[in-house]
Amino acid sequence: MRVAAVGDVHGHQNLEPFRRDLEALGPVDLVLLAGDTTDRNDAEAFDLVLETLRARVDAPAFAVFGNNEWSQDHTKYAARASERYRVRFLQDEAVVVEARGSRLRLVGSLGALDRPTWWQRKNLPHLADEYRRRIAVLDALLAGDDLRILLIHYPPTYATMGGEKEAWRPELGCRALEPVLLRRRPTAVVHGHIHKGIPYADLRVPRTSLDAFEVGSVSVPVHNVAYPVRHGITVLDL
Repeated sequence: MRVAAVGDVHGHQNLEPFRRDLEALGPVDLVLLAGDTTDRNDAEAFDLVLETLRARVDAPAFAVFGNNEWSQDHTKYAARASERYRVRFLQDEAVVVEARGSRLRLVGSLGALDRPTWWQRKNLPHLADEYRRRIAVLDALLAGDDLRILLIHYPPTYATMGGEKEAWRPELGCRALEPVLLRRRPTAVVHGHIHKGIPYADLRVPRTSLDAFEVGSVSVPVHNVAYPVRHGITVLDL
């Protein structure tokens, strides 16, 4: 199964290079959008990105929201994407996709932060509880040993943070999800959001306890598909 993944197109910011990348992409079986499809809740730019996608790629497409698709408009975005562009948004849920004789379970979520941002703490104090709840939800959704991808906006690890400042990392991602990933072992993780990060990392069990040695050399491949990092569309062959 050939999977194309991209995040953080940010509407007009990367629309033209995104268009060129799609023209050079070739056939794919599945498209994943890892959030921040638009910028600052710009609905017009959101439509332009999805129009650009659908003018060039006909494969099934799934998406998650980013922090630039504001929560009060999620219902409108999801309805418009589904009706006009055949893009389904996943909100803490899983879906099964079949192609080329392969069966893939896709788990999608906005994700969580270890510490809500200053703006979130001031304006949306309930988010801390929501983030904690989401960790448990994703743990349950990722259970199993089948072919699975976690599609998420906020990175569920610090492993791909790269040049992001240490002090800011709790407000950029969720290291609290690392034990979930290492226990559930999804086939791959696809995230966006991190513009100064690195494109790829293997998340591994730290060798700091006897239990870790008994588990063995478990690793989970984590792909940061944010456009400012990749400068293109990431293709995964599963």
